[in-house]
Amino acid sequence: MEKRVLALVIALLVVTAGVAAAATQATVYEVQQKVYPIGTTVKVDTIVVTGIDTAPTTYGFWAQQKSGGPYGGIMIYSGSTGTGGLRIGHVVTLDSCRYEEFLSPGPHDSLSASELTFSPLAWTIVDSMIPPAPKLLACSDYPMAHSYPKGEQWEGTLVTLSNVKVILHDQVYPTTSFFVQQNPPSTDTVIVYVRANKLLSPGGPSSPPINQVLTSITGIAHYEYGRYVVCPRNVDDIVYSGAPPQPNLSLAYAISNTGINVVFDARVDETTAENANNYYLGTEVPVLTATLDLVGEQIVTLTTGTQTGGAPEDLTVSGVKSKGGTVMLSPQMISFRGGLTPISMVQEMKAAENDSSKLATEQVTVAGIVTADQGPYITHFYVEERPGGPWHGVQIYGGTPVSPTEGDSIIVSGYVSEYFFKTEITGIDYLKVCSSGNPLPGPAHVDPGLIKTGASTAESYEGVFVRCDPVFVADTLGFDLFGEWKIADNNATLDTAMVGHNGNYTYIPKPGKWMNIRGPIDYIYDDFRIEPRRNADIDTVTVIGVDPVTPSAPAVFALEQNFPNPFNPVTTIMFSLPEKGEVELGIYDVSGRLVKTLYDGVMDPGKHKATWDGRNNGGRSVSSGVYFCKLIAKDKVAETKMVILK
Repeated sequence: MEKRVLALVIALLVVTAGVAAAATQATVYEVQQKVYPIGTTVKVDTIVVTGIDTAPTTYGFWAQQKSGGPYGGIMIYSGSTGTGGLRIGHVVTLDSCRYEEFLSPGPHDSLSASELTFSPLAWTIVDSMIPPAPKLLACSDYPMAHSYPKGEQWEGTLVTLSNVKVILHDQVYPTTSFFVQQNPPSTDTVIVYVRANKLLSPGGPSSPPINQVLTSITGIAHYEYGRYVVCPRNVDDIVYSGAPPQPNLSLAYAISNTGINVVFDARVDETTAENANNYYLGTEVPVLTATLDLVGEQIVTLTTGTQTGGAPEDLTVSGVKSKGGTVMLSPQMISFRGGLTPISMVQEMKAAENDSSKLATEQVTVAGIVTADQGPYITHFYVEERPGGPWHGVQIYGGTPVSPTEGDSIIVSGYVSEYFFKTEITGIDYLKVCSSGNPLPGPAHVDPGLIKTGASTAESYEGVFVRCDPVFVADTLGFDLFGEWKIADNNATLDTAMVGHNGNYTYIPKPGKWMNIRGPIDYIYDDFRIEPRRNADIDTVTVIGVDPVTPSAPAVFALEQNFPNPFNPVTTIMFSLPEKGEVELGIYDVSGRLVKTLYDGVMDPGKHKATWDGRNNGGRSVSSGVYFCKLIAKDKVAETKMVILK
């Protein structure tokens, strides 16, 4: 994927704001040997980057001590924040990061994935070098199953398995993950699991055919889901014995109304890849030219006739060869939405009684102005197309190859997701900043009654930048627990709209206080909410001769779905109680065993919020998987399912 290139200078990248605790000087070896307690903030000097995770949902990188060796490598996880200009071979000093572990089920207490993570996380690029040579291992040196400390010592390091044979494809990820054994005549029967979609998706290598002999597999040794795995960093990390197989289509997406990017799972031959006759669009829009990106040799950019924005498109490819290998055995086809899809089309509902997008799960490319960037929200930002207003805004969620700012005109491609009935574009594969400093659309002036939860018009404002003025604070009941409060503009009808606190503001609402307020509309926890970006979005004013009132609190027993879900590592749980009494709130595993007690005692009526950081009662991080949150109050019981993904 394209990344914004930073100059190789001594630069500090601070991923999370705030004042960090004093860091303890440490080495990777000491962290992997568990010298320091979990949660310790550490500083690690001059380690070399060996792998970078560019998958849109799990940004981070791996680094190891220059000397290499057992216990010398580790994963650095940065969540949904990209790694900027970091490259393999950069020597970095981790100035501030938290030592963390994620437990996976196994017979040994030490079977856990060690990592350095954010909150806080900062590093300095101090030099560059040729990365250390990978450690050459036999399959018996790195068994997939629990084998402490044989496999544990290589966790986080760059390794190579030589002369192996593919014996099976993974049932869940058959196209990208597979199992290998040492190739006969070796008597070594130990199995190693290879996950090719961990660091690079899409564009990562596909699973080789069963019984294919591989000269070598290089990748990061990683521990997840209760087993040791090898994660190739790119297509070059899998070396075939003999000619490589045919290339396969991984992805296609529009980059304009006259351009398409085509992504293959292997390096491709320049001559056949740049033959425009090898590409055909189902709409019969002509393909004029094809240009191969000569750096990665996996992305071909097509120039075409004018595509109809948002029209269903099928791209068929034939005749392309892998570099030094085999031509496609048969034509391959992939579907996407052609041209620049209007955001209003993305937001169009399936039916009056179903507010899910008609384009849910489809690959789309949209264009618009960034009305609120990731600065206030960290994990997402908002884009709106002109002229703005209802149906013209959308949330872009997750990591992006480039970080745009407010006022940027951008083109962005990803797939349409319905996350708990919120339409968003996620899994971002392409983002281009076309210009900066543009005036923002709107904000649309709306009455609180138009955007309140339950209003027939509220859905049309999802993702739209709006303003309400003048309005007063009508309810602060949920502010202390949830950061939520309500506004209204008329004390007779008291049509109240919700205000959230995902943005970066310090204003504390006071009942009856008048203001002008603006921000994008989010849908979260089953409520539409204005999300002010900063303090300047809340402009207090004085209104004479009006007497606001505050509505009463609801009285219900309810346990809402945690958010986010799936999550890593923290999720929020909201619940409400109709009366004061004894309450138990806990997390249980699939076998019904108590994992974590969140609350056990007397609680007042009203809405309440709890958070779970993925740790058990012993303070250890739990493994990925399914868990259940259970709320017990008197004779009432409620339960929800939650998933941790790491």
